[in-house]
Amino acid sequence: MSPELNWAGQPIRAGEDYGGRVKATKTWSQTPAAKQHYCVVTESHLAEVFGHGAYKLIRSEAAKRLELLTGTHRTSCYRALRLNGRFKRHLYSDGAMLSWR
Repeated sequence: MSPELNWAGQPIRAGEDYGGRVKATKTWSQTPAAKQHYCVVTESHLAEVFGHGAYKLIRSEAAKRLELLTGTHRTSCYRALRLNGRFKRHLYSDGAMLSWR
């Protein structure tokens, strides 16, 4: 009986798939590299970033400070700083500057 051949006409070796790629074995038993930490941005976080209304910041600076304070991703920080987002009743914009009311 002839051996099974892969796409290139070569015999299929142990652990190799038909397409010539090595099969992934036992990936379900591997543990994740690090435990993920999820943080939710709250009103108190934003109030602290803006000094409870004492500071006016541009959006990028506020997002960087919020990221350092909470440890969340930058995208989540920008979403929290949207003028029509979760904290729209507290955020105020006069041109490029954001402030907390």
